Amino acid sequence: MLPILYLAILFDLTLGEPPVYIHPVVWVGKISEKMIVPYKGYLYGVFVWIISVIPVLILLLIPLYIPSVIIQTILLTFFLKTSFSIKMLYELVKKSIPVNRENRKYAQQLVRRNVYELDDPHVASAVIESLFESLVDGITSPIFWFLILGYPGALLQRFSNTMDSMVGYKTLELQKEGWFSAKVDTIMNYIPSRLTGILMIIAGYILGYKPRDLYKTLKSSGIESLNARYPISFASSILHVKLEKPGYYSVGEGNLPKEDDVRRALRLFVATLVLYFTLISIIYYYLYGLSLLSYPYGLIKFI
Repeated sequence: MLPILYLAILFDLTLGEPPVYIHPVVWVGKISEKMIVPYKGYLYGVFVWIISVIPVLILLLIPLYIPSVIIQTILLTFFLKTSFSIKMLYELVKKSIPVNRENRKYAQQLVRRNVYELDDPHVASAVIESLFESLVDGITSPIFWFLILGYPGALLQRFSNTMDSMVGYKTLELQKEGWFSAKVDTIMNYIPSRLTGILMIIAGYILGYKPRDLYKTLKSSGIESLNARYPISFASSILHVKLEKPGYYSVGEGNLPKEDDVRRALRLFVATLVLYFTLISIIYYYLYGLSLLSYPYGLIKFI
């Protein structure tokens, strides 16, 4: 199954995102959007998660049972690619440079906060924060679960992260309803966020970016998310910049980032991914070999 991952990465880097009408992540988001009812309880939140995720996941398991290897390979490559997004994330961050009024439309696609109300350094901070949080949520975590549970694992993680984005907000209206989606996402990203953080440190040293006060920055970050605090705090420490969401948290010491710091963040992003894919490939090959459709059984045997 490792060649399927390589093909999916090649698809992403060359063609980017497929149209929204054939994007499974969009399907999950659309279903949950129609299901969300403010001020519902915990059980309804579980119901929304199941109805939004499981039918789409089952539908996308069908390619695993197609007898034609060629058709199966094409479909698995396409749908596995939809579980992560490298090219789009990189290009949005790159297009946000220089950090000015005109380019804020790209930064706004990366974050929920209104970037038009922020000064340039806080926009640069928002871009860097989103880059490394999305590195975990939208790239390293689904590929980690691909290693553990194969193709269904990658999809499950991506759908779970989508549900957290749709329902998991800690607002009064969705506090109970979003609890389950938020917890599932936290559990699935727990190991990948920390593994990614370690590789960010190694990548930083390779690039000559020596981390500063790493432990102190992590402990004093003030970021509520148990997982997001790792890539964001480590980025702050490695890049020697303060990352700040006004009114919510301030990570690290020193000055807020400038345009050159965003460029350095992109180099760190690329170096971390190279290390990550190398590590995953070595582990996957050791466990499962290179057969095109050999399947990792992991914790659950799907075939």
